[in-house]
Amino acid sequence: MNKKILTLILIAFLSVIIGTSYGIIHNFITSSISTEFYTKFIFFKFVVLDDYSRQFSGNWTFPLTWIGFFSTGWFGLLTGLVLGVIALECKSVKIMLVKTLKSILIVIGIAIISGFVGYIFAELNPSEIITNYNYPFEIENKIAFNKVKTIHNFSYLGGIVGLIIGVLNQIKKWW
Repeated sequence: MNKKILTLILIAFLSVIIGTSYGIIHNFITSSISTEFYTKFIFFKFVVLDDYSRQFSGNWTFPLTWIGFFSTGWFGLLTGLVLGVIALECKSVKIMLVKTLKSILIVIGIAIISGFVGYIFAELNPSEIITNYNYPFEIENKIAFNKVKTIHNFSYLGGIVGLIIGVLNQIKKWW
């Protein structure tokens, strides 16, 4: 098998590892801000809970890890494949790997910074208005719930912007 194809597979694998690590750490941090965001929204989205009348009383480690893997692993794979395919144009496998890993770090760095910006935005604009959620019960701490929702949304947006900038970093030799 071609060395560049093997390197592309390695890049995709490393990108999934980096992306899921980010997702898992992100979940542990944001769950400390609002447990309700997870127990009344995310746990149902990822089928950790399936009955709104049941309280979550289990260990948080497995569900936060599970959700972190599935919520960011796909984006890590996409990022690794997109950036890796672009890097197939590099002259050597070493340049391909180094250049792509730098671009992956740009993507994750922008996602992290965006999450912090989301946190600051939510701190400066606290809201008790919950929209677009059809729950059969009331959310007790709406401000914390919305804060985590904002952090998540900003992080996803940061991942998309980061991927665009990562692609531009990969092709900058063409400018």
